[in-house]
Amino acid sequence: MSFYCLHNNSLIALALKKLSLQTFYLVLFVALNSCSEETPVSTENPIIQSELPQVNSQIKIVKSDLKFPDVYVEELDQTQEFYKEQHETSFSFVPKKNWFSYTAQKNGILTKVLLFGKPNFEPSDHYGKSMHGFIREGNPDSGAKFGEWDLSRDDIVNQNAAQGLEERDAGWITIRMRGKIPQTIGKTYFFVCEKIIGNKPWFGAFAFGEGNPYKSGKFWLHPEHDLVFRTYVGKTPEQVTEEQNKKQIIEELGILKDSLPENPSDLPTPLPTSQTNKNVVIQQLDPVSKTKPPTDQNLVPLEVPNNIKGALLGNGVEELNFIQIPSDGQAEQNNSQDKGSLFNRLFKRK
Repeated sequence: MSFYCLHNNSLIALALKKLSLQTFYLVLFVALNSCSEETPVSTENPIIQSELPQVNSQIKIVKSDLKFPDVYVEELDQTQEFYKEQHETSFSFVPKKNWFSYTAQKNGILTKVLLFGKPNFEPSDHYGKSMHGFIREGNPDSGAKFGEWDLSRDDIVNQNAAQGLEERDAGWITIRMRGKIPQTIGKTYFFVCEKIIGNKPWFGAFAFGEGNPYKSGKFWLHPEHDLVFRTYVGKTPEQVTEEQNKKQIIEELGILKDSLPENPSDLPTPLPTSQTNKNVVIQQLDPVSKTKPPTDQNLVPLEVPNNIKGALLGNGVEELNFIQIPSDGQAEQNNSQDKGSLFNRLFKRK
């Protein structure tokens, strides 16, 4: 009996030892398994963070592909320099409200576009901090797309300061082009705003002229309105060499052409001309009958009072040629009661 109990006790002790060892392994297994389940969670965030720089780097690569063109010379091409005072306009990114056009008269590469204006107010509910765009040929929506450009409010402020202007003063604003944007004589190009930074619908405060002062282009605001602008065309060393060869051939043939107009781009740009108080229109009257009056040796010029003559003649107005009256009828013409005289018909008293 005692031997049986002793044997049973040894079996129980052995079972307890085995049970504790299994329990230990079970706990260790659970712990290792829980650690292995946390491993994917710790690697999830680094994957997302590694993807973000790739997206940003792709955007930077696209923008860095277009650089400022390398040109040998730079010349002024198109210009419109009449503006209406206290009249300003802006660009939007919305189609039909985001462009102006011009027609090139020189071959080469577009290097820069100048607009005349000032920075918009800040902060603003309507105006963004900068705008970005490109150049299209022939059509603002579907024409061939070339290059790109950027203009920020800070650029305008800094350029005004460089010209000695206050922040709210209007001045020439230079927009440099990136990429090789071809310019061909006779083709129309569109300066197009693609987007405005800051989730705002408008950008800039630019001057424009009325009465269609630039007939070779338009501005989206109105067909008779034109922005104040200047375009500059550059030529590569290859283009300059080609033109020099053509010029040499022309000179050898004895055909001399006038040299290019001297418009160095580094000279100070003159200010545009205000249309205010200068919108005087001279109406051209129908020509008088070409029938010559009868000749007479006794014809004498009609005497016109100086005050009336001074009122009729002014700067830029063609002087009137008064019809001569025969001397025999001089007394009748001096009679102010004669309503049938030419003088009274022209200068009828009210």
